[in-house]
Amino acid sequence: MSDVTVNLLWLRPGLVGGSERYVTQLLKSLSEVEARPSIQLMVPPGVCEAHPFLAQYFTIDQQNAPFGRVGRIFRERHLFGMDLGSPLVHHMGGTLPNHNSKAKSIVTIYDVQYRDIPHNFSATKRAFLNNTILRALDTADLVCVPSEFCADSLHRHFGFPKEQCRLVPPAFDVQTPREQEPPNAAMGKFLLYPAVTWPHKSHKFLIELVEQMNDVHLVFTGGKGSSHDETLTAIRRSSAADRIMHLGVVADQQLDTLYRQALCTVFPSQYEGFGQPIIEAMARGCPVIASEHGAVPETVGNGGITIPLDIETWIDAVQHMHHIEHRQLLIDSGTQRAADFSNHRTSTAQLAVYRELLYS
Repeated sequence: MSDVTVNLLWLRPGLVGGSERYVTQLLKSLSEVEARPSIQLMVPPGVCEAHPFLAQYFTIDQQNAPFGRVGRIFRERHLFGMDLGSPLVHHMGGTLPNHNSKAKSIVTIYDVQYRDIPHNFSATKRAFLNNTILRALDTADLVCVPSEFCADSLHRHFGFPKEQCRLVPPAFDVQTPREQEPPNAAMGKFLLYPAVTWPHKSHKFLIELVEQMNDVHLVFTGGKGSSHDETLTAIRRSSAADRIMHLGVVADQQLDTLYRQALCTVFPSQYEGFGQPIIEAMARGCPVIASEHGAVPETVGNGGITIPLDIETWIDAVQHMHHIEHRQLLIDSGTQRAADFSNHRTSTAQLAVYRELLYS
């Protein structure tokens, strides 16, 4: 019997965006701690193939739920309504599908975007999320959040007490940046945006930005969201189409190289519960220009630039990146900001939550 059972049945590799990276990096940070509670992961097919280290460090219970999302939801409700033997269950997917009174429970909630930007969600999805999040807040013994912004959102929308939230920031392997490599000569200086093509990510804003700047290229990376086809169409029709490319999901090593070679990382998202690529970029010596929305200012801190989503303002900010002294100041401040995050900080925070409930 494991001390903690972690629900990852919602995880679809390459399809769920930042929550997948948050969870896998969190589990990697926990794997580095020898004196940790025993942990069992409930996963769907494909997760361990995508992230082989999981099977090396944790007990795996693979569950195959037929009939897509609906089948998965019913499977979760059945499984977690049973006594699994673990004294603590951690739901990392933002909702708590069911709860057996013999175990204590934790839920990690990444954001409540459906409340802040409701037009990005169907009425059915909004009703489902509202019901499940309200149930999670009412049932869970503790709620983990990646940012203060998320805790504030839960209090603002639901009156949920902030003292019942526990901050568990994303984990990062923060390394000293190598000496900056010049941008790819064949491409010229490029802007990098690693983000799934969801509507709130504002990919078309960057396409318009590059159309008005003749001296930069734009590289998108990330999985397919609901605006993917629309984004690809916008690229094809753009007057700057020869300077824009979408690479899709790339390996960590390739993304690392892109961060290190980019003129800067641009992050015009209209909503974030944290914004992990911001710190990933800073940790690799890549300066950041970002929006002022959601948790983005909290994440950027003093490490980069946050500005309104105004084309002229962004043009000016990008042009300043060509000034070596200005860019180096942002690299240095970003490196200092990235040092605030680490695998150790994250594992310490998450294990404190586990111990709080296991030994209380």
